[in-house]
Amino acid sequence: MMDRIGAKLAAGMGMAMFYSLLFLGIGYANGMETIEIRTLLIQLVAANIIGMIFSVASFVFEREEWSLLKQTIIHFIILLGTFLPAAVWMGWVPNHVSAILICVGSFIIIYFMIWFAMTMYWKKKIENLNNQLK
Repeated sequence: MMDRIGAKLAAGMGMAMFYSLLFLGIGYANGMETIEIRTLLIQLVAANIIGMIFSVASFVFEREEWSLLKQTIIHFIILLGTFLPAAVWMGWVPNHVSAILICVGSFIIIYFMIWFAMTMYWKKKIENLNNQLK
């Protein structure tokens, strides 16, 4: 179990670093020439913590006694409950009602697009396994 947790934490950190570097590259391409080391480190630490929480939260889907709806709702609450306060606190999202509503709306759309894609992926994988057993 600890090795699975470690793998999830590493995956979360890896994704956080990838997106952090991607956004830094976008900023550089749009004219951002410098960033303070302290600011960069704070942003990277925050992104890594969020990435690790997001990755570990996927264990919710392994609770077989819970319905898919319950798993999805709990997972969604963990992710949004982690991301939104951190995003406002870090300055990624302005602390204005309209900006927060846009962020939440975007989060919901992106979450359910990813959820739908993953659901279709696993459904297809299960169908293939069942066909192999026949």
